[in-house]
Amino acid sequence: MRGSGVDYYLADLVPGRAEETLVAGESPGRWTGRGSQALGLVGPVEEPPFTEVLAGRDPVDGRGLRQVRGVRPVSGFDLTFCAPKSVSVLHLLAPSELGAATGAAHQSAVDDALAYVERHGLGVRRIRSGAVHHLTTTGAVAAGFVHRTSRARDPHLHTHVVAANVAQGIDGSWSSLDSRRLFLHRRAAGAVYLASLRHHLTKAAGVAWHRGPSDGWEVDGVDPVLCRVFSQRTASIDEHARRAGSAMTPGARRVAFHVDRPDKERGRTVDGLRAEWRRRADGQTGIVGDLVRVVGRSRAQPGRHPVDPAALESGIERLVATRTRVSARDLVASVADAAPDGVGGAEAERWAAALGAGLPVLDRPVPGTTGAVWEPSVVLQAVRDGRADGGRGVDARPSAPSVSDAGPRRGSLLRQDRSTAFGQRSVDLDGLRR
Repeated sequence: MRGSGVDYYLADLVPGRAEETLVAGESPGRWTGRGSQALGLVGPVEEPPFTEVLAGRDPVDGRGLRQVRGVRPVSGFDLTFCAPKSVSVLHLLAPSELGAATGAAHQSAVDDALAYVERHGLGVRRIRSGAVHHLTTTGAVAAGFVHRTSRARDPHLHTHVVAANVAQGIDGSWSSLDSRRLFLHRRAAGAVYLASLRHHLTKAAGVAWHRGPSDGWEVDGVDPVLCRVFSQRTASIDEHARRAGSAMTPGARRVAFHVDRPDKERGRTVDGLRAEWRRRADGQTGIVGDLVRVVGRSRAQPGRHPVDPAALESGIERLVATRTRVSARDLVASVADAAPDGVGGAEAERWAAALGAGLPVLDRPVPGTTGAVWEPSVVLQAVRDGRADGGRGVDARPSAPSVSDAGPRRGSLLRQDRSTAFGQRSVDLDGLRR
């Protein structure tokens, strides 16, 4: 983010807006991150302190927290965590209890992903006696903005975590962030979010998951037709790329994303859009009322390892095909994506550490990275042989299931209470079925 890029978020900081009556489904931002607490920033985001920290100044006394270089310095970084389309559909079209539990799972997953970024992706640089030193920080100075719609006014649950370009190093000094370190952990942070989302939603409602058309995990039981009906933005980007005669490469899609991006409409409410969404979906499929059937589909077996060995092997094979070496963050991303029911919190990091334990480390680490790096083929062979984690094998440790193997019984509750921006939520299966 540079300069006026902050206006996108400030436009939503209008006093008096209440949740569920916000234009285009936006919620007031809330401060998050350990660095925010250090500056006394808690609760709802207000414009003056938000503007100050993005300008690199202490919101209390106005002192500079970083050096400002150039006419358009980097003010912050937008870490955007997007739920799969099937999850967005559940949150905005399913019965209220299931929708609220889905929103709570999303919030918990965002918190887990930001915690990962704070542990590994945030750093500062110090130059002393001509040598560059990389230090960790005390945490992110960030504001989270929950959005529920796309530019095409489709259901699209996502959170913008706007991290200011300031951080306090463990040496006590404030400065700008080391952006290279942040971008290195981008893929792993996204994988941690998605794995945590699956974990929390499976635990709260017993949903099951399957691989979607784009190879991402989607909620089992949400009709793919519904997901296509509410993917107008994706269809528009694909059509623009085809009209331009571009191959459907990531680069071509990025160009089409910006060229074809409509202005944000702020004259609609979530309630009004929800009624329109139900009419559209029922006109196409007539199956919105069946969304409650996703509850209780999971049949996790006691003792089953949360990481699927075949999926992990496939993920490492992709690394072998594209990398000359892999790092710990690559293993975190691979392990997180290989967990069908997800893994919570720092669990993906623990399994990644177990995978790399005992493997020969390369003598020459990748410049600018932290931690060990390995030859991809060595990691792959260890997974195939079950020799990772000191010979015990990455798939050898049982984990407690998220949901009973027998499934929910009549009169039982799959309950997970948590305090989040969405409040304490649980799913009453009998109530939903009635």
